[in-house]
Amino acid sequence: MANSEAIAWYVEEGQRLLEDQQRRAESLRTRGGQIAGFGALFLALIGGNAARILSESHGAGRLVIAMVLIAAALCLAVSIAVAVFGVNRPRSYATISSDEIANYLTEPFLDAPELWPVHVRSLRTLEEATENAQKGGNDALKWITVSLYAFVIGLVFVVVSVGILIMELI
Repeated sequence: MANSEAIAWYVEEGQRLLEDQQRRAESLRTRGGQIAGFGALFLALIGGNAARILSESHGAGRLVIAMVLIAAALCLAVSIAVAVFGVNRPRSYATISSDEIANYLTEPFLDAPELWPVHVRSLRTLEEATENAQKGGNDALKWITVSLYAFVIGLVFVVVSVGILIMELI
């Protein structure tokens, strides 16, 4: 027979770990939203000022600036898309159905002297849910990294285009 108190302790610890992993995944999704927001801001700035920037440049510099601004806009658009669709993809952590939970509220379980089978099932459910939450957090981290690299490369292109424009105006 299993030690009911030990299993209950493991269930509690498993719940804490699951909560930590869910908070981590949510924090990463928030960061993804922030990257998407800043990417959209810079994309709007490029779009709103491209005509003015290009009108100030001439000749080959104008063509280079146009190409660099297009590259910047593409990188920022990729950053936004990855942050929105990769990081903020909804995920389910539940591995137990509501019917199964309702079953545990019936008389055979409520009147049972030993609840260790329910605790064991809870522990297995927590294990699966925690693995799902960890995978979700790891996936979000991967997509945040991709989004962040695209964002930084887009900003580098913006700085290069502004630098070229400044060189032309001097």
